[in-house]
Amino acid sequence: MARLSGYVRPGVLHQQEAQGLREGTSRLFLDEPVGTVVRQLTAKGYTNARGNPWTADAFVRAVLNPLMAGLDKNGDPIEDFGDTVLTPDEHRRLNALFAKRRGEQTPPREPHDYLLTSGLSECGRCAFPMQGARVTGDADPGYRCPPPKEGRPSCGGVRMNANRLEGAVVEQVLADILRPGTHERLLQVQEDVRAEVRRLREHVEGAEERFKELGDLYGRGLLVRSAFLAAQKATKEDLKRARSRLRFLEQIADVPISDVTDFVAWWKTAPRASQRALIALEVSRVRVMPSGGGRHSDPHQRIAIDWRTPAN
Repeated sequence: MARLSGYVRPGVLHQQEAQGLREGTSRLFLDEPVGTVVRQLTAKGYTNARGNPWTADAFVRAVLNPLMAGLDKNGDPIEDFGDTVLTPDEHRRLNALFAKRRGEQTPPREPHDYLLTSGLSECGRCAFPMQGARVTGDADPGYRCPPPKEGRPSCGGVRMNANRLEGAVVEQVLADILRPGTHERLLQVQEDVRAEVRRLREHVEGAEERFKELGDLYGRGLLVRSAFLAAQKATKEDLKRARSRLRFLEQIADVPISDVTDFVAWWKTAPRASQRALIALEVSRVRVMPSGGGRHSDPHQRIAIDWRTPAN
């Protein structure tokens, strides 16, 4: 069976191909024609799994494949799939985008691009990262602490409507940015992030050498099999975390805020990825508290924000 572009094997990314697919997808969301997108990818040296330049039809087929987001043919998450090229919401947005371009009716389940996933929000009861989810297919988007299972120490007991949570957080973030001196501190945080991106890239690029060294030690009899397998597993998990962290920080490092003077106006027209990156520059995490058995009239009562840029 031919290898799927973007993956060495399902759940294990081919980083160069995945980056090309992600960049092309971001350009599609900016309403760039597919032909223009693939020409830009070719100019940058991005190819498909066969090593060939992308064609428009092949690129569209690739990014619309549900496996790009770790989903089965019904659109449901594949258990323990591993790393994915795209997120489920990006996959749903792409389907809606091409349905619109073909003149078809947009799917009834309106995609929601969650602002506070990727570790930005966590359960206030068990500290597990919140996930974007809907109770049913046509329900309003929301955040939830996923139900517990073996190897996942989540409680599954905290949920919050996405619009209420995101609206409350955005309100506080924009208010904080307007304080004197915050913009300058944000720029310094961004420089620190860029330095971490450089370190993470070096760490990821050095993974092959680390695996080679482990294999050499095992081959020379300096590691017993159990120790070798344990070290190999730990190295793989470390690499997975590093790649996930790198992808997240790369968005923060590139958000164009150096020349922004009116953040409220900027926010209204900024791409979702840039909005998410700005929040991540300001906020280390948002803790979502249990509802206490009733609906709060003020969503601010259910959130606690840990800021990266506290006032002097």
